[in-house]
Amino acid sequence: MSRLKPLLNNHLFMSAFYKAISGLSLFVSIPLLIQYLGSTNYGVWVLVFTLFQWVLMMDFGLSSVLKTKIPELQHSGNVNLIGAYIKAAYVSCCYIAIAIFFLFSAFVVFFDIQSVLNIPFENTFVTKLFLLNIFFFCVNFILNTHKALYVGVHRGKFAEQSIAVNQIVFLVFLLIPLFFFPSLKEESKLYLISCINGIICFIVNFIYTFYFFRTEKISLFNTIKIPKNNLNEMYRLGFKYMVIQVFTFFLFASDNYILAYFFGPKEVVPYDITTKYFHFPLMILMAGMAPLWSSFSKNYLEKNSDWFKMSFKKFNYFYALILIGMLLCAIIAPAIMKIWISEDFSVPPFLIITVAILTSLRIYTTFYSYFFNGIGNLRSILVLLMMSVTLKIPLSYLFIKLDFGISSVVLSSAVCLAIWAIVQPIEAYKIVANLKKNE
Repeated sequence: MSRLKPLLNNHLFMSAFYKAISGLSLFVSIPLLIQYLGSTNYGVWVLVFTLFQWVLMMDFGLSSVLKTKIPELQHSGNVNLIGAYIKAAYVSCCYIAIAIFFLFSAFVVFFDIQSVLNIPFENTFVTKLFLLNIFFFCVNFILNTHKALYVGVHRGKFAEQSIAVNQIVFLVFLLIPLFFFPSLKEESKLYLISCINGIICFIVNFIYTFYFFRTEKISLFNTIKIPKNNLNEMYRLGFKYMVIQVFTFFLFASDNYILAYFFGPKEVVPYDITTKYFHFPLMILMAGMAPLWSSFSKNYLEKNSDWFKMSFKKFNYFYALILIGMLLCAIIAPAIMKIWISEDFSVPPFLIITVAILTSLRIYTTFYSYFFNGIGNLRSILVLLMMSVTLKIPLSYLFIKLDFGISSVVLSSAVCLAIWAIVQPIEAYKIVANLKKNE
């Protein structure tokens, strides 16, 4: 046990471990959901769930600000201000959640989502289903702040642990409708899954939020106020992070809705399964690269150009291994999916190839995105994101018209990231070269 203790106390290792547990739980829950809901209804659930992931991105970047502001306040000795910043973040999140609830509710009620997304249910049911999930997501949007708080106090493993616990508990409770309510109407099944997901998220988030404040002994009931200039700076920085988060999410999450519009919810399923298959290695690798953010920041302030050059070189060698790994994943994908989902489940080979290419590009560009985030150069990422978001839908439409089918959305994202893969390294090496000159 004593040998394991250092690993158990290592937040980077444990974060990656919990990320893997989350991924495995997700892998197991997907075929169970398909079995219970059926392919078409699973596609509807994906559309509902993906839409409200947007809610978690609309915190005006407050979570990202807390991750950087709390360590900064600890380092400068302004510990008393930590509670004030957290309180301000929670108050802002409450206002944002209320605004999002009414805006999304109005959108769902007055916009014919059922027709646009080709959902095979009555409009009244679709409206109620979306409203139910809006409520759950807005409540969990506020409680979700605990993840940023754990990262801010250097206890990041608890943020990932909460996600893993949520996935595991959801998987366990998913067995209840499978065994006890297999004959419910299709509409009732979607209501039930929505309630199980929403209630479990609420309970897990509440427990981890309560545990954070109990262990850190931080009180929100204080009279300390953040100086107005600092508060404005917090919102300005947060807004930039939010724009990056929302644009990034749109670049990849809009695919489900483009496919539903052109092909219907059933065609979302093979796309969703394939992307989740490749998301597992992507998730692990991104968790492993996450500490580079702070390392890039530290060495940039120290003008350590040699360290950057060595890091870039090591990554290029490592990326060659990643490409081999992606190739192997693509080759064994059909066999894995038959075991994972069902014997008669099949995915077009071209979709597997394009998703493998896109995943490889995402890993490559994530490395350089961490570099630009770490040195505070958000402008470069914003420019590339705005260009990609502008091109995303026209490119998808073009590839659909060229008969690339459901692979069209993947190709459009791959084209955008291919541009990133060319522009980002060039600019990064220029910045490092100028760093050398200024030493």
